[in-house]
Amino acid sequence: MNGITLLIIVIIGGYFYNNRYPQTLWNKIYFGIGCSLFLLFLYFMNYQQPFVYKMAKNIKDIQTQPLHAALPDFTTNTTVQSNNIKYQLANKQGLRCASCKNPISLRDLESYKLSYDMPLEHGGHNDLTNLKIMCPTCFQFRNN
Repeated sequence: MNGITLLIIVIIGGYFYNNRYPQTLWNKIYFGIGCSLFLLFLYFMNYQQPFVYKMAKNIKDIQTQPLHAALPDFTTNTTVQSNNIKYQLANKQGLRCASCKNPISLRDLESYKLSYDMPLEHGGHNDLTNLKIMCPTCFQFRNN
């Protein structure tokens, strides 16, 4: 009841304010939309409380969830071999591109490119510890 009383006071105040200082049509439309949204909010808070609390809990859970938890669990994917070098490097890098840190999609893993951390001509070793996996865009613009 307090919310409706507050809305009535705001609408009456808006009416008198508009009589003294005329507003544009867009300001009146925005004021009406704001009042409508306030009424909708009051309706949900008074008559749909379980829904509102469930939505608020879901939003809080999503915001507190770490980024890697939003990615599916790829260990159960039978189409990717765990002895695949690209798969091993993707896991080692936390399923992120070594350069831009964008998430690696295992559906597109074959399009990702292997690159050396330290190139062989600069004394790098030809083993798994010197390799990294990069997205095609980063690989195209790499500096080695």
